Amino acid sequence: MDKTWLIRNVCAGYCSFYKPGKDEELACKGFLVLGDLTLRWDEIAVNSQKKMIQGETRDNLYRILCVHCPFFDDGCDFAAGRRGETREAAQEDAAPCGGFLFLGACLEQGSIDIQTINQVI
Repeated sequence: MDKTWLIRNVCAGYCSFYKPGKDEELACKGFLVLGDLTLRWDEIAVNSQKKMIQGETRDNLYRILCVHCPFFDDGCDFAAGRRGETREAAQEDAAPCGGFLFLGACLEQGSIDIQTINQVI
């Protein structure tokens, strides 16, 4: 997967935490998983909607994606909120990263299944 495509379409397109020019060596687990998948993401991204992922999709992604993310223990308000931490910045309704939102939209539209994601974790 082309890193430039991922940054332009997943990070810039979906992630509220993305800041152009910031250390691009840092990447959420969603970005890393997308980089490992060999699907036609350019076609999928066109159909994906930027929305909050809810219910079973959200729970499944959190369980297999977030817990393996380099930001899980420190640096992710979404994960901290899901764990029930009461850090000032951690809120139960904090937004997940762009990789989470992008993969969640793909799961919800049936472009990918949770087993495929789990295989590259």
